[in-house]
Amino acid sequence: MTIRAIEQDLDRARQLALAADEGSAKDVLLSLMPPIEEAGREDLMLEVYAQLGEIYLVRTAYDGVTECLGRIEASLQAYRDIRAGLRVGAAGDVTMTDDEIDAVLCRYRRRALFLQSGLAAAHGEHERAGAALRSLAGDTGGGALAAEHAYLVTYANILCAVALCDDDLHVQSLPLWERVFEDLDAPADGSELDDNLRVLAGTGYGRFCVETGRLTEADPHLRRAGARAQARGWQLATARTQLERATAAWAAGDRRLAQDLVHECYPAIAEHARAHDVSRCWLYFGLISISVGALDDADERLGHAERHWRELGRPLHIHRILLQRSWVDILRGDFAAATARVHAARELLDSWPRHSWLQYARLDDHLGSILRAEALADPDHAGEKFAQAAELKVPAALAVDSVRHAIADADARMRWATCVSARILAGAFAVAADWGNTELLSELIEYHCARGTFSMPEAPQGADWADTATAAVPVEDADEYALVASGNGPVPDGPLSTLGALPPLRMDPAGEPVLVGYRELAHRRYGRRVTADDAEWSTWP
Repeated sequence: MTIRAIEQDLDRARQLALAADEGSAKDVLLSLMPPIEEAGREDLMLEVYAQLGEIYLVRTAYDGVTECLGRIEASLQAYRDIRAGLRVGAAGDVTMTDDEIDAVLCRYRRRALFLQSGLAAAHGEHERAGAALRSLAGDTGGGALAAEHAYLVTYANILCAVALCDDDLHVQSLPLWERVFEDLDAPADGSELDDNLRVLAGTGYGRFCVETGRLTEADPHLRRAGARAQARGWQLATARTQLERATAAWAAGDRRLAQDLVHECYPAIAEHARAHDVSRCWLYFGLISISVGALDDADERLGHAERHWRELGRPLHIHRILLQRSWVDILRGDFAAATARVHAARELLDSWPRHSWLQYARLDDHLGSILRAEALADPDHAGEKFAQAAELKVPAALAVDSVRHAIADADARMRWATCVSARILAGAFAVAADWGNTELLSELIEYHCARGTFSMPEAPQGADWADTATAAVPVEDADEYALVASGNGPVPDGPLSTLGALPPLRMDPAGEPVLVGYRELAHRRYGRRVTADDAEWSTWP
């Protein structure tokens, strides 16, 4: 086999991988190893390992990525030793010039850094991924390889940003997305590699927008990425944009469109066996089944999603699917099973090193929903269950809503209110009303009035089960938590009278401040100061 033929097959393998035909690409690459070894072209063998490593990374075969990285590093070290004069005997077998050896070292050092950053990101080791990404971006020089270097840096930024979003670290992904779109600001050059970056960026950023409540911003990115992928005949990439559009449709309350899109995209996703996307499809199949009351079907479908996420070892997604499956138990009236799933979800959250107080607040709110449903199912023994539900739901609502007025930007504040505060705060009001506890309800109303006008729009799906596993994570949260804790940030323009925590509110001169016990629980459980150290506000006339 001639060197020219080998190089052509390497290009063909790359094209197959871009089209998501990784199986055929892998077969081509493996078939090239004997003739490359016979030809003594270690540089071409490095290309084989680099392409195989990328395929294994995409297919979540992480042991394969590690093996390829080891092979690449061993070859690079041999070349380094030759250039340093440490392998005099081996140097005679090398037909390349010193400049050519330096080019090989430069090229595959970068390819190795790309794989290292992608592998670390996939494992959730974001600090290590960031270090590899910085090393890759800072590896300048090699003018003839500048275009490939730029491609690798942008691709690595996308992989790291997507991985951060998978771990609910949307704030940390923002600088990466900004760099990605700076890199892609130039007009498209029409090449497959350029189209691949634009499709990946549009799909990943579109998902970021959906998960942070920016539905209108998501749509054009997803549609452009889908059109570009479809023009290339990339079926899986097209299907993945449809899946993200389905999530956006569901979040907007358009169940019909969500159902059509997820059914349309599933065959290609299943054929290419991308476990994470397969799981997300099964999640929406399960949600659709719940919406029509097919609970047995829903449980089976959500079970498929859980199984795939367990195979991938994704604790955050397993935690979410357990919460979602618990809604099936609630709707069946099996409150013990629902509670057991929530406790299992809490254990997963405890074991996950990057958990946040918001995740725990949502989990406590959900457990309170189970207790509320149990109380409604048995009115004769409801008092204790309602009290327990309020003790979970009210502090969670206060902690979550305290963020709202820590955000000075009006649009960001509304995203937090719509995506996070509204449902949880409405749940606190609901449990007080169902309980018949007029004192608690009055205090919640007083707190709510002191917080300023807040319209809680009707949830488009109309039920809590619809957004347990798909709860948005507005990116403003982590940036603004410090303001919440301080309780006395700068006053923004407009009608707001305070930012962050409220001072104590007293409705009755002879009584305690409003919600005092629940506000203390919010602070103790979530580290959120919902009571400022300011003079109390008297709310009676």
